Amino acid sequence: MANGAAFEHAVALAKKHENLDMGVHLVLTKLPAISRHAGTEGLVDERGCLPGTPGELMRGVLGGRIGKGAIRQELSSQITKILDHGMQPTHLDSHKHVHVFPQVLEVVVELARKYAIPWVRNPFDEIPFQRIDPLVGPGMTATFRTQYLKGRLIRGYRRAFAGRIRKSGLRAPDHFFGIALTGIWTEAAMIELLRTLPSGVSEWMFHPGICDEELERSATRLREQREVEKALLMSPRIQEYLMKQDITLSSFRAEVA
Repeated sequence: MANGAAFEHAVALAKKHENLDMGVHLVLTKLPAISRHAGTEGLVDERGCLPGTPGELMRGVLGGRIGKGAIRQELSSQITKILDHGMQPTHLDSHKHVHVFPQVLEVVVELARKYAIPWVRNPFDEIPFQRIDPLVGPGMTATFRTQYLKGRLIRGYRRAFAGRIRKSGLRAPDHFFGIALTGIWTEAAMIELLRTLPSGVSEWMFHPGICDEELERSATRLREQREVEKALLMSPRIQEYLMKQDITLSSFRAEVA
């Protein structure tokens, strides 16, 4: 996140681990804007902040208050900030998946081609409801069902998304999993998804991390769960299951090669 508070720390970590993919998490909501120049009126308020929510963003776009030029300027500034720090991104995604909206996707595709970034996230969750619903943790059924419905709400954009990506010459993973399980991943859910994983390239969305004092003070709801997901991703049992199912862990960079 080029406008995230931990940007400099993220850059330092990325440069220590150059074998890892590094994507740009494009941000058009909530955080301070990178670009505050003329041309971002409507997108950036007098405090220098972006719209508070995806709904607010899209109301501004559909009402004509936020133009594609303003979106282009802000997202271009975010990408060039990362390039200026000596890194070449392998992929683009967006905070709250706002690139599902056609007006935003058009700009994202344009910038991906301009800056030679070959991959764009396919944000259409394919979590199988009936199989996963019984496997979420205690007390998390309502959260899973609410998040599942939110993922379903954007599926109307799927065909247009696929068409634009195909025509652009860019690539997107064939499958995506994670919206419905945000903050509630369990080992049982992971194994069930691996057991029935479709052929092709799948991207799974996790939020692993360390729950320190700084994270505890933050506004995010994903705190202790970050430790849980880090442990799940490093679990020997999951590694064994990957081998058993002949599933290959890959990277955006390797898929291009």
